[in-house]
Amino acid sequence: MSNSLLIMVSLAVASIGLITWQHSVRSDLIRARRRWLQASLLLAVGMLVEGYVEPGKGEMLRLALGSGMSNAGIALQLTIIARVTGLKPPNWLWLAVGLVSTLDKLLPYRPLMLVLESAEIPLLYLAAAWLYQRAERLVSRNRFSPTALLFLLGALLFVWRDASDFYLRLQTSAAPDSLDQLHQLALAFAAAAQVCGAVGFLNIVLQRQHNRLEDAANFDPLTGAGNRRALQYWLRTLEASVERVCVVMLDIDHFKSVNDRYGHQAGDTVLQVLAAVLRGGIRDNDMLIRYGGEEFCLLMPDADIEDGMLATERLLQAFRQLAPLPKQPELRCAFSAGVHEWHCRQQDFADAQQKADQALYLAKQSGRDQVRRL
Repeated sequence: MSNSLLIMVSLAVASIGLITWQHSVRSDLIRARRRWLQASLLLAVGMLVEGYVEPGKGEMLRLALGSGMSNAGIALQLTIIARVTGLKPPNWLWLAVGLVSTLDKLLPYRPLMLVLESAEIPLLYLAAAWLYQRAERLVSRNRFSPTALLFLLGALLFVWRDASDFYLRLQTSAAPDSLDQLHQLALAFAAAAQVCGAVGFLNIVLQRQHNRLEDAANFDPLTGAGNRRALQYWLRTLEASVERVCVVMLDIDHFKSVNDRYGHQAGDTVLQVLAAVLRGGIRDNDMLIRYGGEEFCLLMPDADIEDGMLATERLLQAFRQLAPLPKQPELRCAFSAGVHEWHCRQQDFADAQQKADQALYLAKQSGRDQVRRL
């Protein structure tokens, strides 16, 4: 394979790393950006070392060093993607990959050396395909990742190349010239994978930043419940097939006395405990909204009023039994709730919410600590 081609690709990889680092400046993942640049430069230098190798003394050592640096750079990129998506691979993993990739070129037993050398890139590319698919699903909420597909095809291409290379190297001590075109094709795929991988990394970090900003706009930072903006979005995106929604308005009883007696920090803790109870007791497709102060709204699609009454009674019982302030075990809290069944095609949500509010007022007028319906 032409050394000049490998050198050109290495310079392209370094440039891609610099461009990716520059264009991810809007991201808050400063360490990930910096480590991606380091990984790209490590990969480029490794390819450059391989590109300058000439037959003669020290050839195998330089090949081993270049291959180790290149594979370590790829492994470091994959470690960054894994961490961005919530996985926690060990920090030394990329170093271990580089060390193994260096040492296997120096093994005295040639067949084992060729097997290990042939497995390195396909395994790294298969790991890349899985990680990019995971990232697209978790961070970008896409079911399909073109980057993952490219890495998968690249892995298959390298398996083909290395299988052919392995078979022919067993016959001769040097790589046959007949494989030069296959090596160049694999190198072109590697360069394309770096471009797509960089674009994928940019998409992941910027999408994660967007998700954080969106969460900050749509969710109450104290309780983790949605806010009114999230409620409006939920109503706009409610599936047309949903014909009824059980609307529950609830309010913590005597919350002002908790603030007055124990302080506002204690009041915040009570709100957090209630939100945790509510989230833990509803379905995945139900919606919890902090409507204001100590008032919350529960939306239960495809639930009738009887289902809503039973579910809210269970939540009330669970909240009653808790001691929300560990240092004040004597404190027990409860809430009052009003329930109304919203028929989506016959009634506006505002009317349904007003009915639930009226039921909540009735619960408070009747002595609190109870669930009522009109």
